[in-house]
Amino acid sequence: MTALDWTNNDDVRWEPGETSLNAGPIIAALIVVFAIADFFIGWAQGAPILRIFAFVAAAAVWLIGRALRALLS
Repeated sequence: MTALDWTNNDDVRWEPGETSLNAGPIIAALIVVFAIADFFIGWAQGAPILRIFAFVAAAAVWLIGRALRALLS
């Protein structure tokens, strides 16, 4: 009997190590939220600029995350 026999992962909904695979969609969503917020801030100041690069970067992060999840699962 070891000191950590009482611990188990029965109550978590993901496998250990899978948390890092969930980072891609979260980061992509944050990029999109900040790009939309930047658009509305610019609109309030009179010069709205839609940051296309931010949406392309978010799509790239999301796709890389999906590819890694498919390769590592």
